[in-house]
Amino acid sequence: GCRTADTADLGLPVHHALTLFLILRAFSSGATALTGVEAIADGVQAFRRPQARNAATTLAVMGSISISMFLGITYLARALEVRVSEDFEGQSVLAQIGHTVFGGGLLFYLLQAFTAGILILAANTAYQDFPRLSAILARDRFMPSQFRNRGDRLVFSNGVLVLAVLAGLLIYAFDADLTRLIQLYVVGVFTAFTLSQAGMVRRWMRVRGENWQRSAIINGVGAATTGIVLVIVTITKFRGGAWIVIVAIPIIIAFFLAVNRHYRNVGILLRAQRLTADRDADNTFVFLVKELDTATLDAISYLRALRPEDVRPLYIGPPERYASVAEGWGECAPRLGRLELLEGGDDRLVRSLRSYIRGVPRGRDDFVTVVIPEELKGRSWFQFVTNSEPLRLKTALLFEPGIVVTDVPLVPEELEIAKGHPRHPVEPERSVVLIPVSAVHDATVRAVIYAKSLNPGRIEGVFFVSDPDEVSVVVDEWHERKIDVPLVMVEAPFREYGEPMLAEIRNYTEHGDTIVTVVLPEFIPRHWWENLLHNQTAFYFKRMLLFEPNVVVTDVPFHLRGFEGSGR
Repeated sequence: GCRTADTADLGLPVHHALTLFLILRAFSSGATALTGVEAIADGVQAFRRPQARNAATTLAVMGSISISMFLGITYLARALEVRVSEDFEGQSVLAQIGHTVFGGGLLFYLLQAFTAGILILAANTAYQDFPRLSAILARDRFMPSQFRNRGDRLVFSNGVLVLAVLAGLLIYAFDADLTRLIQLYVVGVFTAFTLSQAGMVRRWMRVRGENWQRSAIINGVGAATTGIVLVIVTITKFRGGAWIVIVAIPIIIAFFLAVNRHYRNVGILLRAQRLTADRDADNTFVFLVKELDTATLDAISYLRALRPEDVRPLYIGPPERYASVAEGWGECAPRLGRLELLEGGDDRLVRSLRSYIRGVPRGRDDFVTVVIPEELKGRSWFQFVTNSEPLRLKTALLFEPGIVVTDVPLVPEELEIAKGHPRHPVEPERSVVLIPVSAVHDATVRAVIYAKSLNPGRIEGVFFVSDPDEVSVVVDEWHERKIDVPLVMVEAPFREYGEPMLAEIRNYTEHGDTIVTVVLPEFIPRHWWENLLHNQTAFYFKRMLLFEPNVVVTDVPFHLRGFEGSGR
């Protein structure tokens, strides 16, 4: 059942050139069997303590199994005189050996099944290592920060999803041809091996710890060996598809450097310390009224809890209904001022609203808060397709400098309570403001200034602790900026912020009639595509808290465009 490769068709001398060629190809192909070492090296932190010893033991066991299997397959291939070329589209060497030894039957199919299982586990290695490596790069600001987030299964789910999409595209593009796909794999693997070993040599030269010379020699030999393999693989497999990886590597490196440069520039702008938390800011509230429904009355109740000094009710509905709505407004909210009519609001709502807001007099550091009532029919996201106006307003105003958008949703649980007071807004007993804090910078300080302008009964910053080493840094920076607001530390293992945030909110909402305003610092980059690198945590909080009773989410945008050009 074994087939023999026809060497005469290769058009090369049978002895010298062909022998060297085969040796180089066999060397480069056989070296791929060593790539399993990478999985253990990258996953040392996932081992049970003592991690280093357990990882070394696992590596030794894996090496013993690999060597015994390699020697056994090599012996059987020589004994059975198996000759197969890589271009031969037939059975693999292992399948031919199994068919010859077992003659087909149950044992042959068991061998095939176990082989497929091993390959599936080998593919799983990438789903273990790529998300973890992406998280490390994201921590060092060379990849988008979303790759640091863990999902419900405590894995870096964003990395898993991205890898699955890319792998699917490659399989489709290469028609699932293993011979073509392996060319992409080998070059990338040995490039990583060479760079990592060379990096370790550089580290030993810099640290110079105990026995550093021996460690540097070991890693130097490893770097030289894998470098030789990389050169051989590149030469022998270049035309087979390796050129794609060679072209892609500079592009990927350029992407890493661009992401890192962007994060560094944003960090410089955010930590320029142009803002101080001891300043006071005026806050003008523009209350959008389309009709006097239950959601509007609920938003009036929220506004009364804040006791604002300057409120501008603005009617944005059909002009023919303005008179009747204005009369009802005077009955249910007489202390909030006269209801104004937005000129041209029904036809060109966003443009007219922007023009009106820009005409509101305010200082450079003062705020204009746009309050948008919204009634949620249920917990389905499909309702935003049928009624997209509130979402369109919030999105358009988010990019307007100096504007803060406050969404006051009326969730189904609150709707039942509001039905008992159909025409009389009920003022909450207490107002509490929470400020999620990821780091201490100008965007955080601006959010604190805004939170104090709401005059709440209690205000506090909330820092979610996922790394204990970050606590002292944040506390020191909090005091250095002289922020006179309590900072609460909340445990958030594995960077899971949802449950800790809900628990902190419900400490207030479940005891007494309390309304909680979550003030989200959200900075707006210069270009729309840069939003892909930011604001995912803010979006996560808004999505999670939208259906939470007695909670109002307020975006305080920090526009980076306005702070550029003023020096580093």
